[in-house]
Amino acid sequence: MQPMSDNKNLYFDCSATTKPYPEVLETFNRISTDYFANPSSNHALGYASSGVLERARTQVARYLGVLPEEIIFTSGATEGNNLGIKGVAYHARSWANRIITTKAEHPSVLNVFRELGKQGFDVVYLDYDSDGKLDMKQLEESLNEKTSLVSVMAVNNEVGYIFPIHEIYQLVHHKSRAVLHVDATQAICKLPFPGSDYDLMTFSGHKIGGLKGSGVLVRKKSVMMDELMLGGSQENGYRAGTSFMGLDCSLATALRISMKAMPRHTANVRAINQYLREELSGIDEIRIVSPKDASPYILNFAFLKHKGSVIAEALSNEGIYVSTKSACSSREPGLSYVIKGAGFDDIVASNAIRLSFGGEETLEQARMFVESLKKILDDIKIKE
Repeated sequence: MQPMSDNKNLYFDCSATTKPYPEVLETFNRISTDYFANPSSNHALGYASSGVLERARTQVARYLGVLPEEIIFTSGATEGNNLGIKGVAYHARSWANRIITTKAEHPSVLNVFRELGKQGFDVVYLDYDSDGKLDMKQLEESLNEKTSLVSVMAVNNEVGYIFPIHEIYQLVHHKSRAVLHVDATQAICKLPFPGSDYDLMTFSGHKIGGLKGSGVLVRKKSVMMDELMLGGSQENGYRAGTSFMGLDCSLATALRISMKAMPRHTANVRAINQYLREELSGIDEIRIVSPKDASPYILNFAFLKHKGSVIAEALSNEGIYVSTKSACSSREPGLSYVIKGAGFDDIVASNAIRLSFGGEETLEQARMFVESLKKILDDIKIKE
């Protein structure tokens, strides 16, 4: 990810969104200008646009290790999650009524499951512990012949829990006829993610240096699902509506750049994460929430004596930008349902701060963060 911090500002909120690569913006502008014709049009300009779109689809498929026909361009993970989860659940409703997910999922998954529960589906929510260990026995016991879909995120967006997708995939296919959907939004271009360990996979472009409004749903050829938006036959009939050429092609650019940079970015954030863990652990009132084996791109910690929201605001006033919880969470203000679900008390769940990185941050910036945080805490104590 290109630098999003400078000498005056530190942006440690990359799980919420990232700054687009210049090459991504160039691709968007060029494609939107040179290939403005509708790719579904039956004339030379339409054929040219269609060819460019399909080349972008082929590139994305190659980066992900899947087939081009398995790529469905979307507006982001929220749309992809809705399309994949509802599409499978509705299609299989005649023979299967059980669907399974975890209590740690992003709202764009949890709210879909809640809605399906209201429609009569038998919903199972899997537990996890403070170390982010999923209750695999609960999953195994929940799988049966009436299960159509299991949805588990690859990396939790608040705490950074890494769920065992390979083991889950093997278990799901051994014990049931269900398909596995994986929200990989916080894993793509950050952790190795083989194309063989899921049936459906979603992510958003703006988390990897792409543009907001771009995303992908990977649907393996064996997966049967209903379409949700009726209209034309775009995206193999699963997403009707005129293709947004600029966004779809710019996503391919973002994916290419981020995939190439992943080894360097990961090594960099591991060093930064380790440094911050050591420094923050030395502050009496701070409790590290993210386990040591969490994604190095996310570091969550909580204040035991002060409000996390107050600290975050003070940091923002200093030009340091962090999150107190998921930017998309609609839960009650200040309380993280992910942290609460892991067994932490209300003090920790209400006063946590998330640092999240893109890969271009420096140790010097991490030191600046620690110094600013210590100064803020000292100033608060003086006022108290």
